[in-house]
Formats: sequence, structure tokens, C-alpha cells
Amino acid sequence: MQHRPTLLAIALATAFPLTVLAQEVERQAAALTSGEIAYNRIHVQVKSDFAHAAGHTGRNAIVAVLDTGLDGKHLELNTQLANSRMFDATTRKWVAPTDGDGHGTHVAGIIAGSTGTGYSYGIAPDAKLLAIKVFASDGTASSTTLANGLKTAAGTRGVSVVNLSLGGTGPLGATFENALRSAIASDKLIVAAAGNNGGASPIWPARYAKESWANGQIVAVGAVDANNQLASFSNRAGDTANWFIVAPGVGVLSAYPGNQYAFMSGTSMATPIVSGAAALLEGAWPQLTAGQVASILFQTATDLGDPGTDAVYGRGLLNVERAMQPVGTLAVPLATSSKKAKRSTATLRTSVASWSGLRAAALDGGFRGVAVDDFNRDFATDFGTGIRAPAAERIADALDLAGRSLQFAEQVHADGSRFVAAVEERRPRGLRAAEDARRSLVAGSAVFRLAGGQELAFATGSLAGAYFGLAGTDHALANPYLCLARSSGQLAFGFTRDALSFKAGVLDAGLNAAMGRQHEWSEVRGGRAAITELNYALGRDGTIGIQYADVAEQDSWLGGVAGDALALEQAGTRTITAHASHRIGRNTVAAAQYSIGRTADTRGKGLLNAAENVRSDAFALGLVGHHALTRDDRFALTLSSPLRITRGTATVAMPVAITEAGETVFETRRVGLAATSRELKLGLDYAAPLSRSSSLSVLFANRHNANHVTGERELQAGVVYRASF
Repeated sequence: MQHRPTLLAIALATAFPLTVLAQEVERQAAALTSGEIAYNRIHVQVKSDFAHAAGHTGRNAIVAVLDTGLDGKHLELNTQLANSRMFDATTRKWVAPTDGDGHGTHVAGIIAGSTGTGYSYGIAPDAKLLAIKVFASDGTASSTTLANGLKTAAGTRGVSVVNLSLGGTGPLGATFENALRSAIASDKLIVAAAGNNGGASPIWPARYAKESWANGQIVAVGAVDANNQLASFSNRAGDTANWFIVAPGVGVLSAYPGNQYAFMSGTSMATPIVSGAAALLEGAWPQLTAGQVASILFQTATDLGDPGTDAVYGRGLLNVERAMQPVGTLAVPLATSSKKAKRSTATLRTSVASWSGLRAAALDGGFRGVAVDDFNRDFATDFGTGIRAPAAERIADALDLAGRSLQFAEQVHADGSRFVAAVEERRPRGLRAAEDARRSLVAGSAVFRLAGGQELAFATGSLAGAYFGLAGTDHALANPYLCLARSSGQLAFGFTRDALSFKAGVLDAGLNAAMGRQHEWSEVRGGRAAITELNYALGRDGTIGIQYADVAEQDSWLGGVAGDALALEQAGTRTITAHASHRIGRNTVAAAQYSIGRTADTRGKGLLNAAENVRSDAFALGLVGHHALTRDDRFALTLSSPLRITRGTATVAMPVAITEAGETVFETRRVGLAATSRELKLGLDYAAPLSRSSSLSVLFANRHNANHVTGERELQAGVVYRASF
């Protein structure tokens, strides 16, 4: 093969040495020089500058350059060599790196020219170069010489990319093809010039990319100008469109022998741009196979020409910025499973109890790790951003509830049995609203008095659990641990002997599910609670009691709800509550309760492996009364501290890296769960009927250290007037 001009190993365009500029070149620091910024528009065109800004510079990647040689003394290249010697494939000897032509030096500078040294710099400025000379001094190269050079590249440890800015108009023979197959079998990425004769398809070896044995590891490269239009000299994608990509190849500035620089044009200049991009990928993620690197470059290319892959631009313009970003859906490697969880499931809607401690752990970096894309590339991820604050306590929601059109029907039998039903009447908007009104059962309870002081108690909806403790006095005084078994139905029994009374029962979401099928409760989730309670009457006006409950949550942990990646399972809490109440006057009751809990048996299959030694508490004080200002009004003044974790840790198995073998490295961490402060909430709830068809509700809440976060304050107030027509 002739080196000049039929062998398209050269730029096939005039090289203009910048002698004057070269005389001014001095060794600079790593920061870009003004000349590098001004003259290197290719970085902006393929967006490699974004990759550099993110810290991706090709470090630890090695690119073999099979070309005319390399000027090893050039300021751009003298620190970039993987080997101080150059392999001369024409003599099969290792020699000092030199370049009597300039083409190889120019190509090498485009791939890995250093920064801060002059007027150009490489796409992968921290990559290393293996120089292999395949052209004789007379400008000729044989397929045997090319094969020798390719074998050397494939056999050199650390080489991942082979740049072939060369080609011929026909197949290069069995000797070269065998060497090419061996290089592919050795997991080398071959980046080859498409050729400069304006043809419909690439020349060889780029055209081998379409062969099945190429295994997607050969990238054919065409050239575009500064406007992303195919250069007039560049061959098109043709029959290699699926493995064809384009890059800038017109007026590209790079190193030239003798510490000079030159603008050169050709697919030979576009090819090392792609090789440099491949080196960025290899340097950042050495676990990638050659086929994966090629696939990433193809999938992330900017579409040019006809939509999709076409016969002119192939897959489109190299886009380094996109290539260095995740491809596909990010996933979370899990230490407990070979499967990965979707990154979108790394969420945890915390409860008031758990938010403060988990928030502090997240701010301290306890949940920083990596997620992986479709190519198992790791990307730094702070999973703590998925740990979200509890749903806000909106006064509007409470006002809406206060203003609901609820009708309570109560029957009390002579034996003391009591039945309560809460019914909501819904009237759709429109002229036919009255005709379309629907009545729905919201909650119900029944207490059957039996002989011997015994009783059976059933309840559904919001009345479930009101049989126990102080919940029947006011919802703000309900045991917060029982609220963890939300959406449950109640089945209980009790008996009374003189001043002593005993109660036992269960709250279970399954009981509510049966009712939900008969009524309109669409969301039936929660858990269960087994409860025993002992109360002692202090005369006619006072009561003290103690309650034990074993609470098991479903799809939540202390009220928090998580996606798969942050889910905790088998969460069980045992709690003891002491409560007391005393009637003050005829219509007012003072009440107090304090609860402590221990959450154990907590395991997870995601990032959170377990929660250990978790302790929590809550308390509430309240005055509840009737007929305070008007007849039949009702008020509740409460001071409470919501459920909070007082101590405990969580074990986190955090993925932190992917090894060169593609295996995930996990780091076991222990993060604290204890709240950093205690919330105190002062609340007032007042409701009064104004007439048979109107009512007034007033709500006020002042939260100090809201959600147990120091310094957080929340003040809300609202008034609802409701009238029926």
C-alpha cells in the first residue's frame, strides 16, 4: 500500500505548521492556556469539555496508535507515552519514538495531547499512548506490517483502544484479518477511519465493522465540518451505518513534529477524537468491555441527517457529554440479592418519628454511594435525597375534615350496649345534585354488654381503637403506636370487676378489608396490633391504666413508607402506655398519657439491612370538655410530643464502587436514628353548632421543633363555617 496519496492513513489535506506559535510554546501547568481555549473548538463540538469539567480525563486508559510514528519529544506528548520506546512494525524493533511524516504525531495529540503546554490538547489528556509505527520511511505499509503492529497492540497489557487512522480501498488480506480477529477476541476496541474519497461506504479496515465476527467492537468514523455537515471528502456510513459515527475532521489543530502545531483535515483527524472519547470511558469505568464502550458511543451520539440511523451519518455525531452520563435506567446494586432495585425506588417517606434522625444521617453523608446504569457503570449518588420529610400537617386538611358533612347515629340500649355509625352524605355538583346524593358509611362501632360485666367491642374506620386507652376521649390523646396499624378494624372484649377493668383485642387491616369490600374504602393497608389493657377507677371521677401492645406494620416502619431500595421488613414494635384521666367539674376531663416502645425484628432486603436497639416514646396532656361557651359545643386543648426515636441505629449496605471485574463493592455503615430534638405541639380544636343547619369549627396548632428538628417551627390556624341549604 502506498502511504501517499492512495493510502488514506494521512489527512489528505495540507498541513500548516504554526512555526511562529511553536517558538512561543513553554511548559505550562495543567490549566488550559489561552491558546488551548481559543483554538480547540472540537472539544465544544463534541462536548468533551463537559467531561473534563466533571473530572473525566482518561487517566489509566492506554490507546495504541498505529501510524507514521510519534514525536516523543513534543511538549504535548513527551509525558503521555505508555512506553518510552516505540514499536517499529516495519523492523519489529523497539526504537526511540520519532515521526518523519507528522501524521502520527498529529493523531496522537488529538487523542491525548497534554493540557497547559501549548495550543492544543487531547480529548483524553490524561490517557497514555502506545506508539506503533506501521509505515516505512518511503510511505508504504503492508498488511503484514499492519498485522504485526496490531498484534503488538493487542498483546500489550493495559491497551484498550486501537486507533487506525488509515485504510485501503479493498480488503486487507487474511494476515491482517486474522490479527484483527485476535485483537477483537482480546477485547480491544478498534476505531478506524472511514476514508476520504467521498464514497457511499467506508473503506477497510473500517468496513470490517459490519462483519458478525467484529462483535460490535469496530467503530467506523466519518468526518463533519464545524457546522456538523458531512465533509465533502468523507465517506458515508453506507453498509456499516449501525457501526458508524462522525466527529469533527475539518481544520483540526494538533501537535506537529518539532514542537510545532498544524491544522489538518480528514477522517484521520475525526478518528482519534472518537478514540479519545473511548479512552475517557475506559479510564472512568475500566470494567467496560470494548463492545460496551462502542455501544455507549453509538447510543449517545447526537442524531444527524435522517431520523435514526441513516446511510450518511450512521448513528450521528459523537457526544462525549452524553456518553459520560447514565444510559438507560439507573439501578441500585443490593448486597442481599444478585438483582438490582430501580433507582426510583430508593425513596423513603419518613414519619415524624424517623425523620429527624434519618435527616441528620443523610446530611452527614451516610447514604452516599453509587447507582449503576444499563452498562453497570457506577455514578455517584446521594440516596439521602430520596429520604423525604413526613407529609406536611396541613391545616387545610384538618379544616376540610372538620367541615365534612358527617352525621352520627347513636343508639344506647337499656343493658348499656352502644352503637355508633358515622355517615357522610356526598352531593355531586350540578342541577341534579339532590337526586344524586349518596350516603356512605365512614366509621362504625358496637359495644355489646354481656352478663357478668363482660362486653364485646367491634369497630371500623376511624372509630377502630377508640375502645382502648384515652382514644375515646379525644383523637389527640390516642396511643400513637396503635395508629401505626392504620386502616384496621377492631375486635375486642373486656370485663369489669368493681374498680378494676380489663380489655384485650386486636386491630387488623384484614378486618377493615372485609368492610371495605362492602363500602367505599379503596385504600386498605396497614398492619395489626394485639392489645391488653388494665384500668383502675379512682372513685367516680378518676381512672388510671396501663396498656401493652404488640404492633406489626405492613409496608411501613414506624409510620414511614419506603420503596424497595430503602424498605425495611418485619418491623414489630412492643409498647407500654401509662394513662390517667380525671373529671374536672361536670363537663371537662383532664387526661395524660406516656408511651414507650421498642422496635425489633427489623430487616430489609435493600440498602437498609436492619434497624437495631430502636427505642421511642411519646406523650400527651389534654383538657377535653363540652358546653364551654355554648350549648353542645366541644373543645380539646392538648400539649403533646409526637412519636419520636430516642435511640437506635440502622445498618446500611451501601454500594460504593464497581471493580474492574464488574463486581460491586459494598461498605457497611451504621447510621444513627435518634431524633436530634423533641417536638412540642400545642393544639386547640373547638367546634360548636350555631343552628340546625350551620356550625363553626376553629383549629389552632403551634409546633415547636417540628418533626423533632431543632429550630423548626410551624404555626397554623383556621376557621370553618358550614351551612346546609
